Amino acid sequence: MSVARPFKIWNNSREIKKGTVASTLSDLKTKGRQLLGISEDDPVLVVLEEDGTEVDDEDYFAFLPHNTTIMILRQGQTWMPQGAGSKGLDEPDYMCTDGTEISERTKELIQGLHNNVARIITLSNEDLQTVVDMRTDALSHLLHDTETYARAVQEACQRHLDDRNQTSQAMDLLQLYHSARQYSPYVEEGDGAKRTKHSNT
Repeated sequence: MSVARPFKIWNNSREIKKGTVASTLSDLKTKGRQLLGISEDDPVLVVLEEDGTEVDDEDYFAFLPHNTTIMILRQGQTWMPQGAGSKGLDEPDYMCTDGTEISERTKELIQGLHNNVARIITLSNEDLQTVVDMRTDALSHLLHDTETYARAVQEACQRHLDDRNQTSQAMDLLQLYHSARQYSPYVEEGDGAKRTKHSNT
């Protein structure tokens, strides 16, 4: 027989927070409905509050540690990261840390990273900098993931931006070297010796 363990029960907006003990996933759902005022006939989804991982079988439930925070979702509700509900219908202010608002075009580019984060390499330097400067809660909302993941994306964008800047600086140095050779009165021959350029006059 399973031993009852303590759990924290939250609703999807994180406004209602209760505590209970449960020995099985079914038991947790029953008590969660009661604590949150949800009808027994209403289907619910059990997810981890920290990252939205669905708890959908008894085996996984059995490995959850004591005092795990569980979010009970009604039908039609979805998990959102902490802080994502600061603007209206769970939508944060899409701002950079300096107060600059994010354009719709940039939002679409960032949402594309949700399906394929490798698209970072296709972003312009300006777009990369925008992602780096974004508020983490807004970025996590667009990525449909945790703030921890959003910060990792920002770090990846910063590294890629740094690599591009280093490459650009190296190319500038090569261009300067090439220009300097063109205007030099000497050119190197194959054996390393130097000869004076012949004048056309």
